[in-house]
Amino acid sequence: MVEDNKMNRNPGVIVLIVAMILVAAGLGFYFATITMATQGSTTTSTTTRTVFSSNSSSSSPFALTLAITTNNVYNSTVGDQPAYYVLGPNGLESSANISLPAHRLIKLVIINYDDGPGNLTSPQYANVSGTQNNVMTVINDDNVNSSQGASGIQIKGGMTLSSLPADNVSHTFTIPQLSLNVPVPPSSVVTVYFTLNQTGTFTWFCFTECGSGPTGQQGAMATPGWMTGSVTVA
Repeated sequence: MVEDNKMNRNPGVIVLIVAMILVAAGLGFYFATITMATQGSTTTSTTTRTVFSSNSSSSSPFALTLAITTNNVYNSTVGDQPAYYVLGPNGLESSANISLPAHRLIKLVIINYDDGPGNLTSPQYANVSGTQNNVMTVINDDNVNSSQGASGIQIKGGMTLSSLPADNVSHTFTIPQLSLNVPVPPSSVVTVYFTLNQTGTFTWFCFTECGSGPTGQQGAMATPGWMTGSVTVA
């Protein structure tokens, strides 16, 4: 009875004991949970990383930079031809096969080193289509004044355009099946944004007569990795 009275007079002792039991049980459950998670960590971890990577990457535009260069020797008979290249982490890479993500904003930058216009196969290719608001931003020789500015060069800014004069198109980057057309003026940097919601493999073209042969539509213009190629959207 004395012991019972002591327990009655000290209810905190009972609370403490019960708390210790609950904590011990809780820790047991916690460690059991950790063990279970560890046993299944391979599948769980892989899935989580994939989802996180997909979500984080889609928060910013997918960047594709193309460079149009000249003085590329096509063969000993044809000689020099212009060519599109992909500017990748290791420098210039082939544009024969380009991979782009579906349902994601894409930022396309085209750097054109060709300083002359070409003949369009059709005047419609002087118009921008398939981009955000059907416009593009262009920086070219008209925007740069090398005689002013502390650094010796002053960029006045880009021009937002929905088309170019037909006689001032050097090349185009066109995917007819996706209604995408970007006309590129000579000696310029062009930037556009667009989203592709159709998956599959499509052909991209340049629709100026920039190749060889009597019509200018042979050689580079008809060869993948030069002025045409494929785009895989997935």
